[in-house]
Amino acid sequence: MTDVTQNLHSLDFECGLSENEKQLLFLRARSNGLTLSACAHAAFFCKLLSSSRRRLLKENVTLRSKTSDLKVLSEDQILKVGILGGGHIGKQLALVLMENTGLKPSNINISSRRPETLDDFQKMGIGCFYDNQRLAAWSDVLFLCCLPTHLSQVCADIHSKLRQDCIVYSLVTAVPLNRLKQLLSHSSVLKPEYGFVGSDSVSIWASTGHVTAALKDPKVISAACPLGMSGRVSLPILSFIIPTHFL
Repeated sequence: MTDVTQNLHSLDFECGLSENEKQLLFLRARSNGLTLSACAHAAFFCKLLSSSRRRLLKENVTLRSKTSDLKVLSEDQILKVGILGGGHIGKQLALVLMENTGLKPSNINISSRRPETLDDFQKMGIGCFYDNQRLAAWSDVLFLCCLPTHLSQVCADIHSKLRQDCIVYSLVTAVPLNRLKQLLSHSSVLKPEYGFVGSDSVSIWASTGHVTAALKDPKVISAACPLGMSGRVSLPILSFIIPTHFL
């Protein structure tokens, strides 16, 4: 399909901005970079956790089995991922998990205040509803993608429903890790802290669209890697131990 707006600069987003506002355009690129990096790292975490869990479970079955045929892992043994929040980040994360982790749609649930806006995800087979407590009780890994203003109420709703072996992975900004643990009365909480190295923008982030499409570009993948730093997105080393009873 031809883009009829191509070369029509009067329709560009930047056209209506003042000179002072144009100086802040680098923030759009940074926002894209942070969203993409957060989703990519979350997907890597889930894939690593799921693969490790499957391997340990299969080894456990092998040790106990008296026959040559091993039982197929049941649905209850496959990693269950909950996404609390159906906004932009929650939707992008769900798509990335679907495409890059090997998880089935039935192993991903989303709780949103407006589940009616998630029809496309429901058609994929992802469970979409508005019941944060139900999501918390079901999830092995629970991603917090709600607004910071809603976080206190969300934590009050779900803290009593979290299983001891549930890992809470927060993508909510402006709330420190220790504060999150207090609000949730939960110790297995992971919260990556991102930052940009240098004051200049990185052009690769300005050109990225949907996260799933961007992650097919080797240059974007390289820029999102926290070890490479080519995208100038920093992710300090996190001290986090997966509880042994989870595995």
